[in-house]
Amino acid sequence: MASNDSAGRSTSVVDMRGEIKHTLIALAVMMLMVLLVFLFNVPNPNMLLITGLAVFTSLYGYPAGIACALVMIVYSMYFFSTDHSFFFYTPLNLQKMGVIVLGVVLNTFFIGRLRRKYAETERMLREQNKDLAEDNQHLEAASMTDELTGVRNRFALRRDYSRFANRDVHVMMLDLDNFKGINDQFGHTAGDHILKRLSAALADSFGAQWCYRYGGDEFLVILPDVEEGEFLGKLESLKRRVRQIDLDEQRLPVHFSAGYVHGLCELSYDLRLMMHQADSNLYDAKGLGKSCYVGRAFSRAFAEALPEDADGFGGRAGDR
Repeated sequence: MASNDSAGRSTSVVDMRGEIKHTLIALAVMMLMVLLVFLFNVPNPNMLLITGLAVFTSLYGYPAGIACALVMIVYSMYFFSTDHSFFFYTPLNLQKMGVIVLGVVLNTFFIGRLRRKYAETERMLREQNKDLAEDNQHLEAASMTDELTGVRNRFALRRDYSRFANRDVHVMMLDLDNFKGINDQFGHTAGDHILKRLSAALADSFGAQWCYRYGGDEFLVILPDVEEGEFLGKLESLKRRVRQIDLDEQRLPVHFSAGYVHGLCELSYDLRLMMHQADSNLYDAKGLGKSCYVGRAFSRAFAEALPEDADGFGGRAGDR
């Protein structure tokens, strides 16, 4: 709260300084215009001076407009008064002075009011644009985040392909073993709880920006620029975290299988192939008895030769 008050006072001081500066500019220009109409003996100087009044009031608002109005009225008093006395007028010139004063006051008031409304509208538009930009950021973040687990989703994955081009990456496909049985035994609420805990463990071990929920109980990790030993250390840390998942202090039988590949991702096409090969390695891990992982170096030729299912991976759909 204190910082907001301080920021508000600072903004007010800046606004006041700007207002004083603009008023002085308007005053200086109007006095220069008066000097010019005086030196060149302009026959109807108010036509020129009213233009300056309108311009500066519309640009800078009431303070500048009032300063211009005073300059214009003082010069008109000099111009229309008898013998330039400022105080004595013929009846006709007195009428002219009345019209000038009324016109100057009305012009300053209405133009200043329009300027104030314009400034207020502009301020509101800036605030609305700021709110809209923030809302768009929140919507974009929500559209790229899995609602249940909080990790990134497949839409985010498509957006992120370019992040991994020309980088050494580890690509891992992971899913929970016998997850359907867990849901059947403990209920879907427990299943959701496990998915959330697994997602949190993935984020802690590998970093949330590199983790994706690929679908159901299947997750994807794409980790760039790490050595094999570091990646395996993170994977072992994940295994320890997953074994500690419980529900109401009851330890749940949670374990997972994973398949990963590592290599240079030269093109976004390579990333798709790496995911394809990692999924094949995941299937191999399931065949080894589950609760393990299989990792290999990326081979474009091997990955291209793998059969594909409807999801684009290796024809091994089903409960794993």
